Order: sequence, then structure tokens, then C-alpha cells
Amino acid sequence: MIINKNKVKTKKLYCNVNGHRTKGCFLVFLIRCNIIAMTTLSRQPEYICRCYLNKNIFIKKFRIHTTYESDEQFEKEFRSLLRLNGCSTDKQYQNTLSGVHEEIKRRSTYHKQFLENYEYNQQHYEKLNPEIWSLQPCFLDPRFVTIAHDATGLSKEKLMSLILHMGGDITEAMVYKLPVFTKAFCFKLIDEISNFEKFPGRKTRPNTMNASGISLDEMGLSDSLITSLVRDYFQPITRILFPHWGGGLIDSYRAFIVKYEAHGDRELSLHFDNSEITANISINEDYEGGQLQVRKMSTAAGVDEEFSEPMVKISHEMCFGLLHCGRQHHSALPLNQGIRYNLVIWMRSSEVRNKMCPMCHDVPDLIEVPIAGDGFIPIKKSKHTCSYL
Repeated sequence: MIINKNKVKTKKLYCNVNGHRTKGCFLVFLIRCNIIAMTTLSRQPEYICRCYLNKNIFIKKFRIHTTYESDEQFEKEFRSLLRLNGCSTDKQYQNTLSGVHEEIKRRSTYHKQFLENYEYNQQHYEKLNPEIWSLQPCFLDPRFVTIAHDATGLSKEKLMSLILHMGGDITEAMVYKLPVFTKAFCFKLIDEISNFEKFPGRKTRPNTMNASGISLDEMGLSDSLITSLVRDYFQPITRILFPHWGGGLIDSYRAFIVKYEAHGDRELSLHFDNSEITANISINEDYEGGQLQVRKMSTAAGVDEEFSEPMVKISHEMCFGLLHCGRQHHSALPLNQGIRYNLVIWMRSSEVRNKMCPMCHDVPDLIEVPIAGDGFIPIKKSKHTCSYL
């Protein structure tokens, strides 16, 4: 994230020492990592995989993911599949192709627009509830604090037992449900989001599938709220529950609010996330429907709606979060009534994704961007594994 140059800030820095992530004092970090702190004048480069520019293009009307290289390639690879999914006329196909062209253009300018929006928000957005912009322990359910505090040193089995004892749940699809926030905080967060929605500044989409929602990173709310939440509370838990997915080496994230309503996004088709671990936290309760369905781990870059394995249906509960591996196929069932808000955090580990991009399932072909990278940290950039969550 770009730091407001009108304020002198530093991020808390972490370093892997003998396989363990340590805080230590700031001086110790400088000695061990031999780098300078990130300040108003210095920030770490960010990267995306080149596949972002033309792959995993979701066509919502016909519920398929596509790749675009040229009109000829697109027609050859996807015209028949689109026809089978209801795109039967030439007009429908041309409208679909025009939509793909627009998405390609949007992605090519996304990071530049994101940076402009972020800087504009920092200068012009007036916070409704400034007290929630920095994480405070009183925002968190005491049971969540206990789980995060006691996780260190526990085996996976004992941590699962603790989650259950604290009112959580564990599904057969290995999705972990646990209390996270207080209702008072959730109400204030929704008020802040509603206030920001009315703010006249430009806003990018929260991700490539949801049309409705807010990027907390672009808004600026992530800086002091989500960073601490991931580093100090989620990571002690994910370290134990998701060791093979970099759960103890989370060094970046993307945070956003998704909004489901009758006249916007009512549901979300089967997909997997651009994350190693996803936290999906319900922040309201005035709705019906909209359950999460979870199936299997993805093994290919595309998503097949016709898998035969049964789905596990999980209901959202206000203030509770669902933790799952980002590679697991999942979908959101249709909303029947009301408006549903969820805070989604895509937690990422460069230790994992540097070896294979989760979206194209290949060695990432990296492109530097000014902001909002996808968590790739080239090994050649540093002799040490360091992060600035």
C-alpha cells in the first residue's frame, strides 16, 4: 500500500529466523535483514502474474471462466461452450465478446486507477467512525482473542478442540467457523462502508467476479485495521490449521467488502480464490439465504460446474468468520431477501505462490505494478524472507 506522504509512518516488520516469525525490536530486525524500514519515502515493489491480464475472465451471464488472446482464439475455444450455456445467437455472442474486451481493458488500467483512487481517498474522504480505523481489542470477540492467544504451541487437534469449545464449528470440508468481531464493531463498520459508498470518488470492483462491494485497501481502511488483524490474530491460527499453505508465512493480503442484494449480486458462481487462505466474516444478519457452499480443492486453472462431489452448505452468522483454503471450490447461494455484507480477507504467502500462481497454476510470470499486487515477492530481490504485514 502507498503510505500517505503527509504522515510519517512505519509498518511493523517481521522476519523469518530459523523457521520462526519474530517481532523483536526494530533494531534487531535491521541487523538481521539488513534493510531499511518502509517509510513515507520507501515501499516494497509489488507484482502480479501476467495471467491476470487475460485469463480467468468470468462471464457471469453464462457462468463460465475464459481466456482471451484474440477474437479468433476466443471464438475457437469458447464459442461452442458458450452456445451450450445459452449464448445461442450471433447478437448474444457479440455482446459477450464486447464484455470480454471491456474486462481486458479494465484489467490493463486497474492498478493505475487503484493508485489514483487510493491517493484521492486519503486526501478527500471524511471518516464517519474514525475510531474503527485502527484495530482495538474491544472490536474482537473475547473468544477469538483467546483462540489466537492460545494457538501458539498447540497441535492441530487441540486447536480444533479449542475452536469447538469457544462456540465455533468445523465442517466435513475442513472449513473452520469461529467468532471474530463484536456486534458493536460490525454495526460501525457497515455504517462506515455505507458512508464510503456515498462518497463521490471513483471506486474499483472488489475482485474480478463481484460487481458490488468495496476494496478496503483502496479505501485506506486496511492499513491499521486489517494488517493487525491478520498479523496478530489470524496468523497464529492459520499457522496451525494450514501449515502446507503458508499459514505461518502470511506476508500480504487483499481485503474487501462484498455486498449481495436483489438488484446487484444475488449469488456467486463456483470459483476458487486468489489466496492461500481466505477469511470470510459475516458482518450483518438482516437477510435470508446466501449460504456458502464448499466443495473440493482446485487442481486446474479452470472451474468445472459439473463436478460430481457433493457440496457442503454452511450458513453465515453475524460476527463469525469462515476460514478455508483459497484453492477450495466454493460458491454463494442466491440471496432470498435483504442485503448481505461480508468482509473477505485473501491471505497470501509468497513462499507458496512464488512457486506456482494460484490462478494459472504455472510458475508466475511477474509484472511490477504500482500498488495492489497479488502477493508475489521475487526471491532475487532479497537474501532473506522478510515481510511488512
